[in-house]
Amino acid sequence: MILNIWAVFDHAARHHREVEIVTGLPDGGVHRHTYGDFCDRSERLMSALDGLGLAEDAVVGTLAWNSYRHLEAYFAVPATGRVLHTLNLRLAPAELARVIEHGGDEAILVDAELVPLLLAAREAGGLGRVRHVIVYGDTEADLPGLTDYEGLIAAHEPGYPRRQWDENRPLGICHTSGTTGNPKGAVYTHRSTVLHAFGVASGSGLGLGPGDCGLPVVPMFHGNAWGMPYAATMVGAKQVYLAGPLTPARLAELMLREEVTVSAGVPTVWLDFAEHLSATGLRLPALRHVICGGAQPPRSLVDRYRAEFGIPLVQAWGMTETSPLGSVAWPKHHMRHWDHQRVLDEVGSQAGLASPGVAVSIRDDDGAEIPWDGETMGALHVRGLWVVDGYLHGEGAGQFTDGWFATGDVAVGSPYGYIRIADRTKDLIKSGGEWISSVDMEAALMGHPDVAEAAVVAVPDPRWQERPLACVVPAPGRAPELDSLREHLLGHGFARWQLPERMELLTAIPRTGVGKFDKKTLRASLEEKGPPR
Repeated sequence: MILNIWAVFDHAARHHREVEIVTGLPDGGVHRHTYGDFCDRSERLMSALDGLGLAEDAVVGTLAWNSYRHLEAYFAVPATGRVLHTLNLRLAPAELARVIEHGGDEAILVDAELVPLLLAAREAGGLGRVRHVIVYGDTEADLPGLTDYEGLIAAHEPGYPRRQWDENRPLGICHTSGTTGNPKGAVYTHRSTVLHAFGVASGSGLGLGPGDCGLPVVPMFHGNAWGMPYAATMVGAKQVYLAGPLTPARLAELMLREEVTVSAGVPTVWLDFAEHLSATGLRLPALRHVICGGAQPPRSLVDRYRAEFGIPLVQAWGMTETSPLGSVAWPKHHMRHWDHQRVLDEVGSQAGLASPGVAVSIRDDDGAEIPWDGETMGALHVRGLWVVDGYLHGEGAGQFTDGWFATGDVAVGSPYGYIRIADRTKDLIKSGGEWISSVDMEAALMGHPDVAEAAVVAVPDPRWQERPLACVVPAPGRAPELDSLREHLLGHGFARWQLPERMELLTAIPRTGVGKFDKKTLRASLEEKGPPR
């Protein structure tokens, strides 16, 4: 059997046609249909894409919430040989424009409510190659090749000729946000995606089977929703999606009614969700476990889910470059009789056990392996069956050596084989599971007339895990105001969620011996000084 997307699709079509796929809609309604409907509609979309005259290897973008329609694109686009490019709807228009141009998108499937964002991206210089915009809903926007999705697929019949694409053919592109420069495109192949789906479904992954109901809270534009849509389809699990802005009440209602057994999201989601469960007294007896990734969850949150709700909250780690699942912190069999606090110490605070198919190397500055003693830190390198071996357009070649990818993380290996992410080699800020570049923000701040120098560091936040703190040296005779700095950043391509809420005025920013900002010293001085204003 060839490991391409047809192997997953045809298995679902044969064995799971009656299983439900449910979407909670933004207006409060629910769309409900079966795998059989999904397969028929996906095949209609395949024929529709051919009818648009797109080349076999054309890149097709999606700018959409989690939904049954987005799932159709996940399969229909690569099944026709084309490349799926999931676009991050949280990007500022200028950055979205760069990503669309960099990916080479020729067509874009977009939710109607996100059309204004697409128009703004066009104004910022994007959409130069886009010939078709296919809208999930009604709109009269002035966009190239504007087409209504439902009308487009209704013009075609189910049934599509199977093309056994080479396993190493590109299936999808997902752009990173974990760099200090412009996002890079990670390219997933048919083979890597199918193998990743096996890994996600396995007991060492997210633990999905035919008897499960999976709800990825993580967006479908963010690392392919951590592979859950492909894995759930592979095993025939019931699937539930939540379209539109997330609220704990909407999420809880769907989970309870649809008897969700497995879910996954970033710590911010589970923090807010815990508050909702506590306030309402609602309990979710079907929910077997939730996976928490994107950032390390507070230990108190792991404890709370276990003690108050009886739900295991399990940490996972990965990156766009690892498709994205890299490890999950499942306890081993011999740990089941350990005291709970010991399990938390040895497992709960870890990024987890590397997934089968993913190899891990933790190295010192000379490239030698460090001891896995639970204390020694080193640079984390990975390689594996679904770890990319390069970026789109050959960028970032220095991060790939002898098949190993240098993650940019600093990690510690435990004697039990778990890894813990101890730090980041670059001063990136991860807020609510999304990266913010401190270097880019510093450069923009120092373009403000009231600012002489600026350094941006991460500070802990009870909700978002980390938020940016702007440390500013005023220009002579000036008095910087936070609101003015925030407006300035908005005008320089930053999204509103990326903006700092706090500012610290300094007389000077400490520097290293070679003149660089010494952020280690800066953080230490800020901790001594106390909370910023």
